[in-house]
Amino acid sequence: MEPSKLLAFFLLLLPSFVSAHQKRILGGEECSESEHPWLVLLYNSEGPICSGILIDYNWVLSAAHCYRSGKIEIKLGIHNRNVLRGDEQSRVSVATLCYPDTASTTRNSCPSDDDDIMMIKLNTPVKPNKHIAPLLLPSASVFVGAKCRVMGWGTITAPTLTYPAVPHCADVNIHEKRLCVKAYPAWKMTDHILCAGFLNGCKGSCWGDSGGPLICDGQLQGIVTHGEPPGLGIYTKVDSYLNWVLGFY
Repeated sequence: MEPSKLLAFFLLLLPSFVSAHQKRILGGEECSESEHPWLVLLYNSEGPICSGILIDYNWVLSAAHCYRSGKIEIKLGIHNRNVLRGDEQSRVSVATLCYPDTASTTRNSCPSDDDDIMMIKLNTPVKPNKHIAPLLLPSASVFVGAKCRVMGWGTITAPTLTYPAVPHCADVNIHEKRLCVKAYPAWKMTDHILCAGFLNGCKGSCWGDSGGPLICDGQLQGIVTHGEPPGLGIYTKVDSYLNWVLGFY
């Protein structure tokens, strides 16, 4: 698609993007344009759905609660939604798989209560460039106290919602899971969950971008699952599903 037509398409989608995503990155700053080549936007015929993470030239990882039946479109290489560079790319899903699906699984829904992780296979491989590249999967589990980074295009203020044209990034710390148990007593906490954020004030994915990455030391450690003030967020622990993810390559 020509850059001018792609720009017009994104401007048309902007109102639905705002209404579809009420929880986003707070307390951060604008990401540098070269900082997020793996960050993608997912949408279907009704509009934008969630964020996702490019982990291979053929695969995107996201949260299972972002699942929609039918085709999912994937936009890659986007920074400023209002000013496109011309090297952005678009792909369509040919398979959407949620744990513990196999390559032959077909489904019309995707349970996410316990295993909030989803694999999306692209119709054709992406062409890497300066603004499109996969993120490394974890080589080891992240430790409590580690400093990590979250990112997304969502609201940067609350309770008044302010949606930026560019993704914002925020640094967060990994905490003991018991703190998220205390913050979200109704949430089922499994061994496949990471707890990250700030104990005082809302920063990061306390209003998090569903399906987006939690990046620690240059590796994908978590996928945004849930978060709200006062500042702790719940993330799917990617390391727990590594064998399943790699089984599709």
